Amino acid sequence: MEKMICIPVWRYELMLKTFDEAMKELEELKKALAEAGTSAKAE
Repeated sequence: MEKMICIPVWRYELMLKTFDEAMKELEELKKALAEAGTSAKAE
């Protein structure tokens, strides 16, 4: 059996904004890790 909930539009938009910010931060961390892995200090 599937259950559904209804949420206000503003809460949904807030969830999307938060998710987008988290994804952006993860991308930045991924780039930083890649750069750190290729730097001379990593050797």
